[in-house]
Amino acid sequence: MAIYRYSRWDGSQDVTLSTTDDLFDRLSEQILQGDDLRGALNRMMRYGMRGEGQRGQGLQELLERLRDARQRNLDRYDLSSIFDDIQERLDAIVDKERQGINQRLDEITPPNEGAQGEDGQDGEGQGGEGQGQPGGSGAPPDEFTDMLRQMANRHLNQLNALPQGAGGRIKQLRDYDFMDSGAREDFDALMQELQQQFLQQYFQGLQQSLQNLTQADLAQISEMVRDLNELVKQKLQGDDPDIGDFMNKWGHMFPPGIETFDQLMEYMSNQMAQMQSLMNSMTPEMRRQLEEMMDGLLQDNRLAWDLFELGMNLERMNPDNFPDNDFRLFGDEPVTLQQALELMGDLNDMEELEQQLRHALRTNDATNIDADDLGKVLGEEARQYAQELQRLTKELEEAGLIRKRGQNGWELTPQAMRKIGDKALTDIFNRIRGGDIGDHNREKSGVGVEITDETKRWEFGDPLHLNTLKTVSNAVLREGPGTPVRIKPDDFEIDRTIAQTRACTVIAIDMSYSMFWDGAFQAGQRVGLALDTLIRSKFPKDQVTVVAFSYFVLPLQPHMLLDTYWVEFGGGTNFQEVLRQSRQILGRQGGTNKQIILITDGEPTTYNWTESDLRANYGRRGGGLVEATMREVMRCTRDNITINTFMLDQSPSLLHFVQLMTKINKGRAFISSPHSLGSYVVADYVSNRNKVIR
Repeated sequence: MAIYRYSRWDGSQDVTLSTTDDLFDRLSEQILQGDDLRGALNRMMRYGMRGEGQRGQGLQELLERLRDARQRNLDRYDLSSIFDDIQERLDAIVDKERQGINQRLDEITPPNEGAQGEDGQDGEGQGGEGQGQPGGSGAPPDEFTDMLRQMANRHLNQLNALPQGAGGRIKQLRDYDFMDSGAREDFDALMQELQQQFLQQYFQGLQQSLQNLTQADLAQISEMVRDLNELVKQKLQGDDPDIGDFMNKWGHMFPPGIETFDQLMEYMSNQMAQMQSLMNSMTPEMRRQLEEMMDGLLQDNRLAWDLFELGMNLERMNPDNFPDNDFRLFGDEPVTLQQALELMGDLNDMEELEQQLRHALRTNDATNIDADDLGKVLGEEARQYAQELQRLTKELEEAGLIRKRGQNGWELTPQAMRKIGDKALTDIFNRIRGGDIGDHNREKSGVGVEITDETKRWEFGDPLHLNTLKTVSNAVLREGPGTPVRIKPDDFEIDRTIAQTRACTVIAIDMSYSMFWDGAFQAGQRVGLALDTLIRSKFPKDQVTVVAFSYFVLPLQPHMLLDTYWVEFGGGTNFQEVLRQSRQILGRQGGTNKQIILITDGEPTTYNWTESDLRANYGRRGGGLVEATMREVMRCTRDNITINTFMLDQSPSLLHFVQLMTKINKGRAFISSPHSLGSYVVADYVSNRNKVIR
């Protein structure tokens, strides 16, 4: 027994790529086992193209791995912590400002005055001139001291009235006149950092080009956004914008590799989708805080409006690039704002990849999967398997074996149908050679039209298909070596021949429900396909027609044998009607040998009791069923049509019915299984088609 061991992908293993012939062989095998093209492609796409001793991941496994990766992120992080770091830094800034104010108050108020103040006295007239000024000399007038005290108290009241949320605090502190220079520096540093984090989500180059954002820098960014808006408006008006001048001027704000307008728009849409997904994933309170914070960051310039206008224009141009994703995070690992935006980008990419995989499953076409992005999420192995799946339809189409049908469909080409037919026939002949059935060779030989490998002495009346080598050898053996070689009629050796007759055959496949239980119907399809291929390639003068029957009869074209969309069972099994229509088909075709190959697993259950209106009278059961069917058997017999029945069941009722048919028609009956059905039918056709005579 073969044992296969699997290990984690480490980058050193190679995904074995199948050739186009390998791909089509696997596809053919699926079709010959009963799948239609859509089902066969879907099975290979869904479960991968696994060969013997090989491991392959299909779309289903890739899809499950992608969903697991996304769920791990959702279970890991806590989105509610997004403002925690900002809140802590704002609290520290407010505390530093409060301490600075209190220190200023302490500096302008002597200790004894402060004590009296606590008793409700204002301290006027206490101490000499210059009190209230640190050091006791050069002190400001009392009016100035009161002004500073009132200013300090107003600032303390403003600090006490600040909102609890980070967004509201930023919005109000932006307009606040700090008294402590250290607090002001810390707040400016926080604002600059948040502005960079926010703007870097749109323009990646800011991290390198604008390390210290100023109002002039923000104005420059606003100018760039307005230029970008003009490009989008040109596209909305039907023009084809050229981004050459734009990228020459502003390319340092974007990642490398953007060369076309579509690439630029795709990048901007993806960046804006991160912020939109973050907003969608927040609670209403968190969303309000983020909106307030963004207003605080951009309120001193028109950049906020320019970015809003850009988002509206991009969504108008391509609404599909703005998915309404809403992620619910349940973990406990905190994230910063920048980490949260990056996480939204990763989750959006996973959502897009999942849509690509699901679309590939629906359409049996993996060409739209971004294998590189999939590799970034799931690893190099997944990337290579995705590329292998992309090759499936692409190489089969390039080889001329499948072609597009409609927007999301595929169909087999005539070349592919012939190859599948060849495979079906080859499989059957391989089983015949392997001894699955008995010997069908004939011992008699004689005059005919097809030359065999055997020879015989010529007799008067035989056609002179002279075998030169044997004839000369006979003369040499008779006279001995030497020249010239004198040939007499007794030396003549001719090739044996067999007679070829024109055969016309109708293969009638029962498509009742029970035929699908163990693959019997699919086996009948393969037989029809194999015989059609055999006759087209080896006996082009013969004719074969395949019909399917249940309560009605459906003639099948060769390409229909590779599909099952036309199958309709229910309403009974009408042997009488299939024999009647088969007899009419054979009557129109003529031919020396006429036969009906009946493939079934049961006896008739319905018949036409009035032939004047067959459609209206399909489905009659009860008395007269066997008699009506046997009358049609007698008509076939009178027309020299042989009925050979291949039974896929051994029930007593079926055996009794077939015995009645063979007694009347003198045809043959075979008990077979779906596995050996093709061997019996094809071998019997070939052996009985070649009538060997003296």
